[in-house]
Amino acid sequence: MRHFLPTHITQTARSHRTPTSTPRFWQMLGITAFLCLSLAPEGLAQTTVSPTSLTYNAVQNGTNPANQTISVSRTRTSTVTLTTSDNATWLTVLNAPTSMTTKATLTVGVNTSGLKMAGTYNATITIKVGTWYTKTVPVTLYLSPSLTSTTPPPSTTSSATLTWNAVTSTPVSGYKVWFGTISNQLQSINVGAVTSYTVNSLTVGRMYYFAVSAYNSAGESPLSTQASKTIQ
Repeated sequence: MRHFLPTHITQTARSHRTPTSTPRFWQMLGITAFLCLSLAPEGLAQTTVSPTSLTYNAVQNGTNPANQTISVSRTRTSTVTLTTSDNATWLTVLNAPTSMTTKATLTVGVNTSGLKMAGTYNATITIKVGTWYTKTVPVTLYLSPSLTSTTPPPSTTSSATLTWNAVTSTPVSGYKVWFGTISNQLQSINVGAVTSYTVNSLTVGRMYYFAVSAYNSAGESPLSTQASKTIQ
């Protein structure tokens, strides 16, 4: 008696083959590789922003400080979008371009007319180049009190002159004079690289507290020991 079982097994195995599964896998792999390569050039472009921070000095009721510029450059020559924004009413990026290729220049202006108090103001400018690159540039404004009294009569205001020893142990960019009528609650004036400064428009008959700090690119020193004076 003959048996045909081996022939039946061979036919059944052939009926379950899926020859199209391998080509589909390579087709998907090819599409994935194409998409990755199409996104790579912009991401690999080197972008630099200079300078990395801005500092302005101004006096209350005086003229606005001069505009400053930020340079944006990149290594690729393709055209990309360029967007800028800031987070302060006194800070503006003037006539900013909306696209660039290898280089763009941003002009940054400060308007102090709406600032009622002297002191230190901080803000940031955010620069976005294309899809991949975002840079935040810190901006500091030192607004000093008016050096001349305008409304109070001379008989009710006076001044105090401070002098201090220069810091010699480390390079110093400048100094700040701190003053106020409450100890340890003082406002500052950036006076630059000097060792003497006169604070004007102080109320006669009131006691004021004074201190000095030094600063450079690495930061700011602690305040000096406070001095006090009753304005005569």
